[in-house]
Amino acid sequence: MNNKIRKKVGLALGSGGAKGYAHLGVLKVFEENNIPIDYISGASAGAIIGSLYSLYKDTKKVEEIITDFNKIRSLFDFSFNGGIIKGKKIVNFLENIFQGKKIQDLDIPLCIVATDYKTGEEVRIKKGDITLAVRASMAVPFVFELVDCGKKELADGGLCSPVPIEALREMGADVIIGVRMEDKVGEKQRKNIYSMAERSITILQHNLSNYELKKCDILIDPYFEDYGILGFHKIIQGKMREAIEEGEKATKEKIDEIKKLIGKEKEISGIYKL
Repeated sequence: MNNKIRKKVGLALGSGGAKGYAHLGVLKVFEENNIPIDYISGASAGAIIGSLYSLYKDTKKVEEIITDFNKIRSLFDFSFNGGIIKGKKIVNFLENIFQGKKIQDLDIPLCIVATDYKTGEEVRIKKGDITLAVRASMAVPFVFELVDCGKKELADGGLCSPVPIEALREMGADVIIGVRMEDKVGEKQRKNIYSMAERSITILQHNLSNYELKKCDILIDPYFEDYGILGFHKIIQGKMREAIEEGEKATKEKIDEIKKLIGKEKEISGIYKL
């Protein structure tokens, strides 16, 4: 006798600086359409949104936190020791939210991805302090001070896994939905040393993410133009609603495909049904 069970859905939230606000738009559309999320992986900006949603399972609460733009702007504490931003204010902000909770305590299983700065290898964090893991995953070299974690010095997860697909396979997801936050070059973009260096990094991340995305079932790919790698100017200008709306738009374009894919139940022997 065969029984059917729902496929386990994994959502990979990619890196992307301020573009990561679009992850909230993705989650809002998932909620509106009752799309289940069994596992979440996140790198950098994706780690921030992923951890908040895994904690609250409520996009309204997450939106309330991340769209307090005056508060967000106040978190930039400048430093001259290994990064432009020290990150202590961000740590305090996150600690106030998570209240010492561990990753394994979250309602939705979560994997936060960081990069071992010395070896360049991917580090998958699935237990331990949420705040430390998130802070490590967003530690863009030169911009943020790196994070000491045991014997490792951790940097931004987007350096090794811009859209952490493999982490979800390891967690047990049957269906993997990847969300990529990538900047496109606008026609009016100026070509100077900074913009060309920034574009070169984007090209490297594009090819790296393409490799991983071959292993995902559905790609949600919001359109961004001239945000740059970090897009802090958008946060300073308080324009992140645009990114949230772009995330909603890109997800709505894929929602029928998502429903169709997860609607196909998998058959297993009745003796193994959970």
